[in-house]
This record gives sequence, structure tokens and C-alpha cells, in this order.
Amino acid sequence: MGEEDGGNPMRRAFTALSVSYAVAWFLPAALAGLLDDSDPGVQPGYTVVSGRVQSCAGDFGCPTGPPDIGGILQDTGLALLPSLLVAVPLCAYLARGSRIPDLAGVGAALTGWMALCLFHLS
Repeated sequence: MGEEDGGNPMRRAFTALSVSYAVAWFLPAALAGLLDDSDPGVQPGYTVVSGRVQSCAGDFGCPTGPPDIGGILQDTGLALLPSLLVAVPLCAYLARGSRIPDLAGVGAALTGWMALCLFHLS
């Protein structure tokens, strides 16, 4: 099989699986960076009321610091890691007989995430 006829289906399936996991890993950090509502010059956890600085920790609308993107990436990666125990073998199994190996990779990723959710719910 050459590149002109679709290439290696196993490689295509695992590439789709890798891209799916990369998107799921980086999406929360990207959204946190885009939705950063911290104001420069405002001290996190404090607000000015009638000219006095007061603590507002735990209150709704209290200024927060910038998001910890590294921490978000680490937590997301650690949360997704167990789902690979289901997704990788399933991807290999589905890619063997699939005419659409990309769909096999994405389907394996989605199934791994569903298994992870069911595990956490039980």
C-alpha cells in the first residue's frame, strides 16, 4: 500500500486517536486563557468598597488571579490518562477491519472517554 491509496490504516487510526486526545488535552487550557477575566492592578481576593480594601474570598465576582495554564494542562492530562487503557486497544481492534480508519480512531477516543465517565460515576 502506498500513500496514494490511503496509507497504513493502523497509522491513520492512531493518528486520529492522537489528534483527538491532543484537542481534548489543550482545549480546557485554551479556553481558560481566552476567558481570563483577571484585571491588571487588582489584587486577587480583595475588592474596594467605599474606598476601603476588603477581603472578598469566596464571594461571587471576587477578582481572581490569572489562570494557571500549566496546572490545567497537568490536571487534564492526568484525568485523560486512564481512558487510554480502553482507547488504545480498541483503536487497534477497530482499525483492523475498518474502511474508515480515521473514524475508528475518533470512535475509540470517544469510547475511552465514556468509559472514564462511567468509571467516575460508579
